[in-house]
Amino acid sequence: MEDRKAPLSQFRPRSLMLSTFRVAAINVSSTLSTYFSDQLQSEQNNEKLVDEGEITPYEADEMNEEWERREWQKRMDLLPRKIGIGLLRFHACTALMRFYEVIIGRYILCVDGKSPPITGSSHGGDNSNYEHSIDVMDKLTRDPYQASLRTSQILHNQEHSPGKVISSDGKESSTSSELYKQMYTTCLWANMIPFLAELTVQHGILLYGYGMYYMEKKNRRREREMRKRDGDEQCIDNEQETDPVDETAYALSLLFRSSHLTFSRGVSWIAASVGGAVGSVIYPGWGAVFGIQIGDTSVGALLD
Repeated sequence: MEDRKAPLSQFRPRSLMLSTFRVAAINVSSTLSTYFSDQLQSEQNNEKLVDEGEITPYEADEMNEEWERREWQKRMDLLPRKIGIGLLRFHACTALMRFYEVIIGRYILCVDGKSPPITGSSHGGDNSNYEHSIDVMDKLTRDPYQASLRTSQILHNQEHSPGKVISSDGKESSTSSELYKQMYTTCLWANMIPFLAELTVQHGILLYGYGMYYMEKKNRRREREMRKRDGDEQCIDNEQETDPVDETAYALSLLFRSSHLTFSRGVSWIAASVGGAVGSVIYPGWGAVFGIQIGDTSVGALLD
């Protein structure tokens, strides 16, 4: 469990600075990419109006400039809040990761705070179970960056000819292929707790949003009923314009959103592991980090 981090390690100066820079860079790049994409769409719509003769090219240029000024200012004003929410979400996910690691290590695998069985004792089964638990905990807390560097170095040292190694099943295969297979398995294990923590945070946000909406609708209905009893004619006239809170439809909508979110994060978990494995083959270390990020964001853009 050499890659396992301390519970509050994310608040150390170096880690805090790197995480802040990472979250800020992701949000800035996301904001810019969305802005340029929307700008292109707006300009295409204006060009279509010019072709149809509804506006002149000069008017189209003015509309494009006005859109740029308005949207740029609006998105730059929202960017600090977006980065702040991203940082809060990141630290919430990290704290949950450490919490899950403690729960798994102490209460499920029982490796934290427990002395290893004495080697050579009569309790051979206990020793085997303890070693298996340590191995599982090590896989769950492995750092893909460090694991990618170590695995790449080990495989290159095991080459019996340039670019060729003997795989775990005893067959000859290319070093890149074996690195991909080992890192895919490593990333699957290592990403399990982070993705579970993120899924927990997203479900919390989803439940909070639905809860606030539900309570707001109930309060509005209660206010309408009180005004109706008091003889408020305007409330009676507008009674048909507002939909009542349908608990069944509300629950089904929440269930659908929750299922879609779980499915999306499950696919992202697999795609991130594939991305980490491919990135490790291209550039061990940082390639795994960027590959995981690209795999996760790609699926998120498709399914969210």
